[in-house]
Order: sequence, then structure tokens, then C-alpha cells
Amino acid sequence: MSQLINEMLLRLAKLLAAAVVGAVIYGVAVGPLRVAASFELAAMCWISAAVALLLVESSPI
Repeated sequence: MSQLINEMLLRLAKLLAAAVVGAVIYGVAVGPLRVAASFELAAMCWISAAVALLLVESSPI
């Protein structure tokens, strides 16, 4: 049971990390790059951050 809880916490931590990275990307896009703020932009930033984290996690190096 402990391993299940640890796995759930690990997955939640990855989700939180993707949200933080996505928020940073969103902030840069809306701030200095002057892109219009929208839900679509926020969703794309979160998805791109999640994909980037998956690529870093499964890197062959």
C-alpha cells in the first residue's frame, strides 16, 4: 500500500511541476512577448511544459 501512495504522490508532483513550468512559460508569453492572454494559450503552455518534463525524464543521456 505504501508503494501505491508513493506512486500517486510522484505523479502529483510531476503534475505540479508541469503547472509551475507552464505558468512561467505563460508569464513570459503574456509579459515580454505581448501575446494575448487566453485559456487556449494557458492550456498550450501547460501541455508544452508537461511534454518537456516527460522528455527530460526519459532522456537517454
